[in-house]
Amino acid sequence: MTRVLGELEDTVMTHLWEAETPMAVREVQNALRAQGRALAYTTVATVMDNLHAKGWVERSLCGRAFRYTGVGSRAEYAAGLMKQAWERSDDATACFVALLSDLTQQQRTAVETALHIVRSTKQGTPSARETGGAAQ
Repeated sequence: MTRVLGELEDTVMTHLWEAETPMAVREVQNALRAQGRALAYTTVATVMDNLHAKGWVERSLCGRAFRYTGVGSRAEYAAGLMKQAWERSDDATACFVALLSDLTQQQRTAVETALHIVRSTKQGTPSARETGGAAQ
């Protein structure tokens, strides 16, 4: 079951998902400060430790500090939340129709592209190349 990330957890995860290399707590704290969020080192460290305990990040010891890497991707996280919400519905078709009726044209195009990719792949798990890097 996909757990909803809190607002600060989501902000931290955004930095980790977008990072090209694992990040130390201090690096995440500095990135947050650059966005106007002056948080104490201990606050950021606690959030990252909690994310590790929840399985959202992996960490490895580098010298005296842990370096953190996001597990999965934002797209996988969002897909898990959508799947969970859809499974809770008592009428899956009505739920999906309600979702689709509120989509922008860009989002509808992404749904059509995704359906085409899933239908044309044998495993149903296309590579980033097949999806154009990411679907919005």
